[in-house]
Amino acid sequence: MSRASPMLENFNTGELSPMLAGRVGFEKYPNGASLLRNFIPTTQGPHVRRAGFRYVGSTKGYSKVLLVPFEYSASQAYVLEFGHLYVRFYTWDSVTKVRGTLESSPGVPVELVTPYTLADLYNTDGTPRLRFTQSADFLYLAHSGHPVRVLRRVTATSFALDLFEPKGGPWATLNDSATTVYASAQEFSVTLQASSGIFVAGHVGALMLLESKDVGTIKAWEVGQPITAGDRRRSDGKTYEALNTGKTGTNRPVHTEGAQFDGGEAQPAVPASEGVAAREAIPVSVQWAYRDPGYGYVRITAVISATQASAEVIDRLPVDVVGINKATTRWAFGEWSGANGWPSDVAFFRERLWFGSRQKVWGSVAGDFNDFSPKAFGEVTPDMGITITLVSGKNNDLQWLAADKDLIAGTAGAEFAIGELTNGEPIGPNNRRSRLMSEFGSRGIPPVKNADSVMFVQRSGLKARETFYDFSGDGYRSADLTVLADHVTQSGITQMVYAPDPDQVVWCVRNDGQLLGFTWNNEQNVRGWHPHAIGGDGVVESIATIPAAEGDRSELWAVVRRTIGGQVRRYVEYLERPWRIGDAQADQFYVDSGLTYRGAATQTISGLDHLEGCTVSVLSDGAPHPDVVVSGGDITLQRAASVVQVGLPCPARYRSMRLEAGGSDGVAQGKTKRIHEMTIRLLNTGGGRYGPLLPGRQMDSLLLRPGSAPMGQPAPLFTGDKTVTWPQGYDKDAYVGFEVEQPVAATLVAFMPKMVTA
Repeated sequence: MSRASPMLENFNTGELSPMLAGRVGFEKYPNGASLLRNFIPTTQGPHVRRAGFRYVGSTKGYSKVLLVPFEYSASQAYVLEFGHLYVRFYTWDSVTKVRGTLESSPGVPVELVTPYTLADLYNTDGTPRLRFTQSADFLYLAHSGHPVRVLRRVTATSFALDLFEPKGGPWATLNDSATTVYASAQEFSVTLQASSGIFVAGHVGALMLLESKDVGTIKAWEVGQPITAGDRRRSDGKTYEALNTGKTGTNRPVHTEGAQFDGGEAQPAVPASEGVAAREAIPVSVQWAYRDPGYGYVRITAVISATQASAEVIDRLPVDVVGINKATTRWAFGEWSGANGWPSDVAFFRERLWFGSRQKVWGSVAGDFNDFSPKAFGEVTPDMGITITLVSGKNNDLQWLAADKDLIAGTAGAEFAIGELTNGEPIGPNNRRSRLMSEFGSRGIPPVKNADSVMFVQRSGLKARETFYDFSGDGYRSADLTVLADHVTQSGITQMVYAPDPDQVVWCVRNDGQLLGFTWNNEQNVRGWHPHAIGGDGVVESIATIPAAEGDRSELWAVVRRTIGGQVRRYVEYLERPWRIGDAQADQFYVDSGLTYRGAATQTISGLDHLEGCTVSVLSDGAPHPDVVVSGGDITLQRAASVVQVGLPCPARYRSMRLEAGGSDGVAQGKTKRIHEMTIRLLNTGGGRYGPLLPGRQMDSLLLRPGSAPMGQPAPLFTGDKTVTWPQGYDKDAYVGFEVEQPVAATLVAFMPKMVTA
């Protein structure tokens, strides 16, 4: 028999796939877990028990909703509840120090009407259909079935939802058929008439471009030419109209607004003389009023028939498209409409607002997020709008956009990097490129960014990948982040958000409602998956993260579906922070859908209607209390307490991989082993049980109460080493397990077994 004393001192690899059960020589094997629930692997190595989810309120009508973050500043952030045709707001009340529904007056939630139905919020595969990005007070909302809208923060307690009105484009390909279109006037409200059926109902709200059919009919401006008031001339690609009679000067008109003279000197006036009438001065200079760049555009307000539509002129139309005798074949619809589809995603990148849909991506004019003009007064400049087609061997639609070193675009069949063609100049219409990065294919889930890496989900939903720019290879590389835990994402990921503080965790929702965490710190080479079981029969449907009001962490919010009293209910809850040194022991919060009572000592705790009929865990003045059942919205304690935490139990469990410490003739795997003693190193832990954590196997309670602790008071949280006799005889597995069922803090630092192998 061989004796060994291995040490489990690093747990940040998370739960490992059963496929790795035989790879005892793999460097991350001893750091992994065969079972992990409600523990968070930290960068430093220990497992920290996750805190509980605190109950905030019910969704409107208990209906399914989508959570969206709105971060005005680090100290003022909101979580938005998008439901069927409405949006509500949750935030932190600086007076009461409580998170709850934003209200316009007591009991009246702030609520806006939206065009998004329940079917609009999610795709059939459970992924979110509504996409968003934010700039200061403005949240831009993209949806393939609706025009883009902007949620605007008016004050800290009021919001408005506006229609996003793009200027100048973007435009579809210019018409190349014989179909002509003319307008009834140059400005204001006009009627558009087409020679064949081109208008459909989906064009309402869309832009339409009209260009002069033949600019050659307007003479070019030349020096020294006689001009009559009302004459039109082309100069610098623009159309100008003379406001006076005279002779052109030497300064070519190039202005784009108002009127200016073109220079030159006037012939002096001649006074009256015998037989000759007086003559006024004849100006050589002509005053030219800018009229148009040879094109203009409208927004369609109504479709009257297939050949006729009403429209509002946005940019003055040239006179050469007004009237039936000036019908032009040079026209184009805007890229976005109910007929052609609206943008399906949105992002900010390099001072531009970007939209994407189908196989195209559009960038706004630099610094002007509403303007998508491809040229200014007929000239293409570096800051104008950009249109990019994502070209690959497959015709796959865009799934997401993410800003990184480049603008990363994921389609159902490939991933692209959009950026500058030449690094010495900013991205622009003539300095842009889209490079094929990879061909894994993406699922319609907004990715998350961590430092220099972007994490996205592959098309099947079963794999999460990291993509990052490799300067040495001057290109992007990609890595499978689920290769060590492929079983964790088995039903497919549907949502994903990032919480950078304090543990750099990516939180995911699985298709079956399981909440997953992924601790991700590339600087320390830490990557570990950790599933989380929500208390009761909780199913997570939507998540979002915002900065916590206290400024000490990123805060995870969730919509949890539960069955209470036979009825399906949906609750909005947020993840509390784990207990920290300096906190009162009574403030440990390790229950789900929980609430806190704080006040005069009492035995009756009320206000628990949302958990009616449920068995709940209780922490009473810092000490675990026997579970009780909520009846009539109340529970009764065995004795009065002034600080009480109440909610659904959410036990935390850890089980190691099979121990490997070597045997007398090689490895210990497959041989009979016995752990006879264990030293457990803990940090700020209130209790737990230890053993193999297998069905039917014995688990013993860890006795942490010191003899010096006064009776009638909770035992202090334990930090240090505890040596125990292991409750298990000989077997061939030698698992190390630990579980915490009471609502108390727990941090697992190390396990130091003494064992023998036959």
